[in-house]
Amino acid sequence: MPRASILSARPALRRLPTRPGRRVQRVLQRLIPLVLRAQKLQIRPGNAAEQLAKAFSAQQRGDTTLLLAFRHPSSRDPMVLADLFWNQVPRAADQLGLRLPRPIELRYIYDRGIPIWAGPVIGWLLQRCGGIAIHRGRLDRPALKEARQVLAQGRHALVVAPEGATNNLSGEMAPLEPGVAQLAFWSVEDLAKAEDSRTLLLVPIGIRYSWRQQNWTALDQRLSSLENHLALARVSDSEQEPRQRLLRIGSVLLDALEQLERIPSKTDQNFPDRLADFREHGLQRAELHFGLRPGSTVQERCRRIEQAAWDRIYRDNLESLNPLERSLADWEAREADLQLTRMRLVEHVSSVSGHYLEENLEFDRCGELLMVVEDAISWLEDRPIESQPSLGPQRVELSVGDALPVMEHLRHYQRNRREAVAGLTEQLQQSLQGLMEPQ
Repeated sequence: MPRASILSARPALRRLPTRPGRRVQRVLQRLIPLVLRAQKLQIRPGNAAEQLAKAFSAQQRGDTTLLLAFRHPSSRDPMVLADLFWNQVPRAADQLGLRLPRPIELRYIYDRGIPIWAGPVIGWLLQRCGGIAIHRGRLDRPALKEARQVLAQGRHALVVAPEGATNNLSGEMAPLEPGVAQLAFWSVEDLAKAEDSRTLLLVPIGIRYSWRQQNWTALDQRLSSLENHLALARVSDSEQEPRQRLLRIGSVLLDALEQLERIPSKTDQNFPDRLADFREHGLQRAELHFGLRPGSTVQERCRRIEQAAWDRIYRDNLESLNPLERSLADWEAREADLQLTRMRLVEHVSSVSGHYLEENLEFDRCGELLMVVEDAISWLEDRPIESQPSLGPQRVELSVGDALPVMEHLRHYQRNRREAVAGLTEQLQQSLQGLMEPQ
C-alpha cells in the first residue's frame, strides 16, 4: 500500500453509497479478460464455475440467499472473482442446462480506505459494481445494516473477505475476523423472523496463485539483485539455499527497522522471535499514542489503529475551529499519520518470516516471499526497486467448498452468541484452509 504524507487535518470522510450500474458492469465484463490476458494470468476455475452456477441458479429461483466468503491472498482477487462471477459462471450454467433468468449482480463489502490510497476512479468503480464501503476499525452500523438487508432480500449474493486484508501468500491464511459469521447469524435470524423459507448458504471460495513454470534461475538472479541492492557480501556455499538467502535479507531489513525504532537487538533470538518483537513494539507504540487497548489479533489491532488515525485526520468540525484549534488539529493529524505509517510498517514485514518455508521449500512459496520482501523494501525507500528478471507468467486456481449450514447452529447461537460465532468462524477457517492445497 502506498505511503501517504498528511500535513493537515482534512474534512470528514463522507459515506460512499452503493450505486450499481449495469452499463459499467457490462463494460468491465468484456474488459477484465483482456486485462488478465495482458498480465499473463491464466484462470483455472476448477470446480468453482460449475458449483457457483448451481448456487446462483438456486438463488435466482428464490430457494436460497448467498453469502460468499473468499480467500484473499492478492490485490488481484477482485478482478479474478469478477471474471469468475460475470463470465465463467454464466458459461458453466449454459453448459449444465441451468437457467439464470437475470445477469449476476453482486454486492460486496470493501474497506472504506481503498479509495483514499487507490484514488477516486477506483472508488467510483467500486460503487458502480455494487460495493458496500465499511469502516473496518469500528462498528459501522449503516454498512452492516445494508449488508444485512442484501441477504434478507436475497436478490444479490453478498461477497466478503473474512481475512479482512491481503497477505500476498497463497499458502498461509491469516486468522479470520468474526464479522462474517456474525453477519450470517443475523441474516438467518432475519429470515426466521420474516417466516422466509429460503436457506442461507455460506459458501467458501478458495484462491491460489502459482507460477506456471519453476524458474529457479530467475529466482536466483532476483535474489542476487536484492543482495546487491542491500550491499550484502556474496553468500557461502552453505547459504546458497533460497530460504537461507531470504532469511539473510530479512535479517538485514529487520536490523534497519530495529535501529529505526530504537529496539535493542538480541543476538540470541532467532529471526521469527525478533520479528514478533518488532511487530509488538510497533503496535504497542501506536496503541499507546491513541489510548487503545490491544485487540486479539494483529489484523484487529491494525484496523483499530487505522480507524483511530482516520478519526484524527478526517474531522467533521474543521469549519468551527478557531486558528489555534485548527493548528492543533493539523498537528494531531500529522502525528496520527506517523502512527499510521508505523502500523503500515508492521503490515509490510509481518509476512517476512522463515516459517513460511520451513515445511515446504517450493518455488511458489520462495517466489511469493521474495516479492513480499521486495515490496517492503520499496515501501520503506518510497520508490520501486529493480525486480528483474520476471519469474514468469502465473496461474490462479479457484475452488469452492461445501456450503456451511448456518441454520443448524441457530439454536446454539441463541443460547451463546459468542461461542456460536467463534465455532462457525472456525469451521469457515478450516474449510478455506482445505481449499489452499493445489486442486
